[in-house]
Amino acid sequence: MKNSIFKEIRNEKGNLLVVTLIILFAVSVIGATMVMVSSMDLKIAGNQRVTTQSLFVAEAGLNEAIHRLSLTDPTVVTIGGWTGNASISDSKPYDPNWKTKIYLTKPDATPASAGSIVNTGTIQDPTQPYMEYSEPNGTDGVLSIEHKWKDRDGDGTRDANEIIRYDPMMIPPENFTSGFPVEIVTVTGNSASGRRVIQAEVVKQTVIVRTLGALYVDKAVKLTGNCAFCGYNHAITTPVGTQPNACVPHHQASGNLPGVTSTGDDVKTQGSADILGNPIPIDDAATNPFYSLDEALGLPVADVKKMLANADNTSIVDPLNGITYINGDAKIVSNLVGEGLLYVTGDLNAAGSFIFKGLIYVEGDVQFTGSPWILGSMIVRGTSDFNFSSGNAAVLYSSEALSQALAGAMPCIVLSWREM
Repeated sequence: MKNSIFKEIRNEKGNLLVVTLIILFAVSVIGATMVMVSSMDLKIAGNQRVTTQSLFVAEAGLNEAIHRLSLTDPTVVTIGGWTGNASISDSKPYDPNWKTKIYLTKPDATPASAGSIVNTGTIQDPTQPYMEYSEPNGTDGVLSIEHKWKDRDGDGTRDANEIIRYDPMMIPPENFTSGFPVEIVTVTGNSASGRRVIQAEVVKQTVIVRTLGALYVDKAVKLTGNCAFCGYNHAITTPVGTQPNACVPHHQASGNLPGVTSTGDDVKTQGSADILGNPIPIDDAATNPFYSLDEALGLPVADVKKMLANADNTSIVDPLNGITYINGDAKIVSNLVGEGLLYVTGDLNAAGSFIFKGLIYVEGDVQFTGSPWILGSMIVRGTSDFNFSSGNAAVLYSSEALSQALAGAMPCIVLSWREM
């Protein structure tokens, strides 16, 4: 009896050992599984981290491309001992094969440009590690910018009339004749083992300037000397120095304005003053409104304030390109050239052969004693009647010069964004 009891106890001890071993094995399996799952979670988290980081890197590359497309041409900068033009642009007549590549090197260490292909380097600080949104050489993964196009004739060749442009005043805005080219920016972002490719369509912001004449004033003026104001709509290619009547070959088919427009105040001419325009040379109707700067630019007041706060120039320099904001009086004494917007809150006094394309907006009075030549429009509020001195000025209205010159100083906008 005792032996059978002892034998049964021994059997139970053996069963207990087996159960214990099974439990230990199960715990080991669970532990190993948890370790493996944790390891996989860490790997997944790591992959997600580098993948997300590579997307951020790609977006940084897109931001450099947009920034450089937005710069006024030329914009001279110094980077790591190199001094040159940081802007990226293609000008009229647009090249359908134009393409710019931004390499991950200093601008003076890139492959030589050839034909329609323009090579440049990044404007990142060379003393710091580069964000890897391009490659230092080769073609694969290099940040590229090119015109969007559509093969309209199916021949596989890019033609000038196949460049897709963007004009917010048209329906649909994408067309083949009006506005600025839509640029396709392709960026590959790399971070450790992560790699993300994005592509965006960007375009210069279009500014439709509202002006009522080549010269648009809010006070009475007397135009004397050999001044000339032509309100016919001129092409942006009108040669510098072209005077009315010689400007007729450069008139556009539509979009004409009076040569001089006031808000009901007198417009007197004397001497050899030459005023041309359509439908009439001078419009002094009392019903004419006067536009503030934001109204003339068609932009919200907040956007105009931001634009002026970030003006390219706050004093008179040569060349006078981009947004120039003079808070007070301005004096031009040299024969300088400029393009964009010149906004003066005080009086403008200019001598010499001043050449400007775009919009000049003066809150105070104007005195020209030289022979300035302006392609675009001039808007003068004035402080009192007959305080505008025209000298030998020539102002030729050009809607194209206004939009082109101002857009050169406007930022690019993103039309679409996708991941490849």
